[in-house]
Amino acid sequence: MDQRQAIKHLKVGLKIVAAIIFSFAAFASVALSYIGITQGLHRDPRLAAWWALLVTTAVIMFISVRFWARWFCGIISYLAVRTTLLALFAGKVGMSYRNAIGISASMWFMAILSIHFYRRHQFSSLDQLSLTAAAICLFVGFTRLGITGNNAMLLPVALGIPLLLFSAYQKPLTRLVHKVFSRGLGA
Repeated sequence: MDQRQAIKHLKVGLKIVAAIIFSFAAFASVALSYIGITQGLHRDPRLAAWWALLVTTAVIMFISVRFWARWFCGIISYLAVRTTLLALFAGKVGMSYRNAIGISASMWFMAILSIHFYRRHQFSSLDQLSLTAAAICLFVGFTRLGITGNNAMLLPVALGIPLLLFSAYQKPLTRLVHKVFSRGLGA
């Protein structure tokens, strides 16, 4: 192996390590701010700091979508496979079958809808917004799972689906909305 290939492999390895660290930091930041916001008192002076941390994390994730969109697709696909196994053994881990199947179906929908982001290098503002919001919904779902138990993850994860759906089918949905409103206003 020559020197250029070694440097290229080193750069790829460093990018992977940076992406893993960034993903963990984003998850930890969203989790901490969610816990601080939901468990803090309304008059708590730290409440503004928790909101600032959440907004700052969301803005950084929004700006850096093109770097982590690929990871999101891979991670959500992996989670879809894992939650399918969870759905099969839900009764043994203390989770209702209905919630386990709902989480698994939500993960599969999110995985399917995020596939078209895998090879992209350019993202529209709507793509950035939908991916960021879906990732934050996923992070909140896992945080709720850790705080309140097995049945608390479904709602946040399911909220990520329409966000990705609108971005994935932006043009057809825009045409549909335009048709509905033009017919409704013209009548």
